[in-house]
Amino acid sequence: MTKKNLTEKKLLEGMTSYTAHPDLLSEVSIKAWTEMLEKAELITLNDAEYEKFVTYVNSGAEPAKVEALKKLFKRKAPWE
Repeated sequence: MTKKNLTEKKLLEGMTSYTAHPDLLSEVSIKAWTEMLEKAELITLNDAEYEKFVTYVNSGAEPAKVEALKKLFKRKAPWE
């Protein structure tokens, strides 16, 4: 069995302020946080839309998408 040594570039590939674990970020600038928060979107649903969304999540019709949503909703907000 051979060991693969990953470079720093490979380890950081695809990492963003949304995907990085807080322990991996040694220092976050105010500018970076501001940019991230400016990209955030508020999602509001009326009762009918909410019921439709819950039905979709519980349907299991698209397991990969549903699991991704469940994982997303379990994550702590970066500012908490």
